[in-house]
Amino acid sequence: MKKHFFIIPTFFLLLFVLPSTIVSAATSTTTINVAVASVITISSGGTLNLSVTPSGPGAQTVGSDTVTISTNDTAGYTLKISNSSASTANLISGSNTISPSAGTQASPTVPQLANSWGYCVTGVGGFVCPSVASASQAISNTYSFAGTPLSASPNTLKATATTATNDTTVVWYGVSADTTKPSGTYTSTVTYTGIAN
Repeated sequence: MKKHFFIIPTFFLLLFVLPSTIVSAATSTTTINVAVASVITISSGGTLNLSVTPSGPGAQTVGSDTVTISTNDTAGYTLKISNSSASTANLISGSNTISPSAGTQASPTVPQLANSWGYCVTGVGGFVCPSVASASQAISNTYSFAGTPLSASPNTLKATATTATNDTTVVWYGVSADTTKPSGTYTSTVTYTGIAN
């Protein structure tokens, strides 16, 4: 009996064993938006202790407080000052008072009148401020002070336009007294407000 052999070309075998390379695909994208909120921190000295020894025509003491602000707001911040009270800006000791300076931030009082007190910030409004603290000196004919506004109507001390880290503002305070002013500790409180723009 005659035997027959068949030769099957290899490429025919490949047609049977290779899987199909044609596939379908689809894509989708998601955009991630993260809103970073603006934050602001503010600090000041907390307590400023001044003392004045009165003289006949009036003696003046000046000292400073430092306000420090940090914010991540890219539009910056606004710093305001006011008295903490809505009704009076007097320094008070029992029934005795020392009045706020009659001058305003735009037009501060110079010289400071005896038995008055006020604030001054270099480069703001019409102020001419001291650069060093002093106690019980003759009332300066150079330094000018304004009374702190009541809490409902704060004054703007600074407005910035970018982020800030430990940005400082020095606020000077001056008080004067003559010998008619009764002794005692006279107290008032100011409020600094930092607002992220």
